[in-house]
Amino acid sequence: MPTMQPKNWWVYPAIPIENDQALTEYSPFMRQILFNRGIKDAVSANLFLDGVTLDEDPYHLCDMEAAVDRLLQAADSSEMVAVYGDYDVDGVTATALMVEVLKKLGIDAHRYIPNRFDEGYGLNQEAIQLLADSGIKVILTVDCGIRSPREAEFCHSVGVDLLISDHHTPKHELPDALAVI
Repeated sequence: MPTMQPKNWWVYPAIPIENDQALTEYSPFMRQILFNRGIKDAVSANLFLDGVTLDEDPYHLCDMEAAVDRLLQAADSSEMVAVYGDYDVDGVTATALMVEVLKKLGIDAHRYIPNRFDEGYGLNQEAIQLLADSGIKVILTVDCGIRSPREAEFCHSVGVDLLISDHHTPKHELPDALAVI
């Protein structure tokens, strides 16, 4: 008989009075949500809700410089790069956009989206081997890879550099990739 997995609940502390008073233009519910996201004053709330951030430098993202350097090296060396995406809406969209951007930057970019029925979700060793056999030297993931430490090790073994860009939550260990953004 299957068992249910226990749920992990995140219960945030109540908003302190000083922060609550600083956000009075919003409803009490919205003030608590803003506080839960680390927003404690009206200026920060307005920037957040308007989609403006004070720090828009992509190089502040972890491993961004290593990823960009490797992609520029691939361009200079005429190496083939595979953009490996997931088969859902954000994965397909990210794959299409990234391939177009890389091509405009002069990179020999190719797409790979696994067949969800045959290959499942995320990176898989058979696809990595296929890409390596076809001359791919760099795999850039979009929307997958953060939970693929074995596949990252496999990339090392076949001489492929792995760059991971994924918004999902990692498990216990990050994959040993050249970059994890």
